Amino acid sequence: MKAFYERFHGYALSVCLAYTNSREDACEILNDGFMKAFRQLKELQNPDVLLPWLRRIMVNTAIDHYRKNLKHSRDVAVETLENSLVESNLNEEGILAQLSAEHILQQLQQLPTTYRVVFGLYVLEGYSHREIGEKLHLAESTSRAHLAEANRLLRKALATQNDNNYARNRK
Repeated sequence: MKAFYERFHGYALSVCLAYTNSREDACEILNDGFMKAFRQLKELQNPDVLLPWLRRIMVNTAIDHYRKNLKHSRDVAVETLENSLVESNLNEEGILAQLSAEHILQQLQQLPTTYRVVFGLYVLEGYSHREIGEKLHLAESTSRAHLAEANRLLRKALATQNDNNYARNRK
């Protein structure tokens, strides 16, 4: 178990960090996820699917953590949701192509919890809005609104980064 933990710690932590806004929360999810993985490891039939299997455990543990703390994450204003429904859907692949992995992670961690979780499940894990709604107990349209707002905030962060880089280069 120790060797398994040491070998996959970095990978699993990177998955967890995408769903939290602090390293402390990510470590809590990581530890809970590894406990689940240790219990199920003997049932793993095909070692070729180890990383996707471990990723799924970490993502599901992050979802459980989100649900457990849902009462604390109701930080999204209703008018923000309504405005995001009106805005066009932003191209998340364009955002990802223009940012470094470290900067994406930093920006994801700055998003409100609900936006971050929906963004991660949709963009990183490939869940549909229907599946996200079922997992997070949200309406499908709310999932879409959260993704649109996450995209808007990430675009804003990208524009700010580009403006800052441009200003530094001009000096």
